[in-house]
Amino acid sequence: MRSGAITEVEQSNKEKIILHLCASEFGSDSKPYRDAGYDVRRITKEIGVENYHPPQNVYGIIANPPCTMFSTMKMATDKTKRDLREGMRLVQECLRIIWEAQYDTPLNSRTPHLKFWTIENPATGMLKHFLGTPPLIFQPWEYGDNYTKQTALWGKFSLPQKSVTQPPSDLIRNPVKKDRTIAFIRDRQMRTDLRSIASPYFTKAFFEANQ
Repeated sequence: MRSGAITEVEQSNKEKIILHLCASEFGSDSKPYRDAGYDVRRITKEIGVENYHPPQNVYGIIANPPCTMFSTMKMATDKTKRDLREGMRLVQECLRIIWEAQYDTPLNSRTPHLKFWTIENPATGMLKHFLGTPPLIFQPWEYGDNYTKQTALWGKFSLPQKSVTQPPSDLIRNPVKKDRTIAFIRDRQMRTDLRSIASPYFTKAFFEANQ
């Protein structure tokens, strides 16, 4: 009986499509869904969100558009000019996909098949001036991790419950220092992808709240 129940859950999860937009090769934000047997489809830069149209009956969407142009540190550390129009280009493509996933809602349904969607970016960046106040701003340590990285989530989703109210004694205030080996990696895109890996404590909490 127990074995049958597990099989039913696994079969149900396989039928739930999760799109991970602007995903890195690690796909850390959608990993809990992959581990639980969901049909996770990562739309990486090789595919390009600008070239993608969602299938029918998408269950959830997680989007991680690049934050470079929105970073408040860009002007101090990068010699290239800030281009907010370019920064919003992929954000707009993510929004288009999110909208397309809901257009085919049946007339007799009050809600779309899409159960949740999120767009993630640093809370200190400039994306809030385009998307408004995010429903969730969090630090990884609030979910049991030991470092700070103020992150914002926009979208429609159930709020993951924060489990910690006081920062730990071993708190790391600079997330880059969490793994110093990243600084020695020559490939710039690889360094960016590694630094963007989401806290597994948070992604687990988000998954538990949005299954």
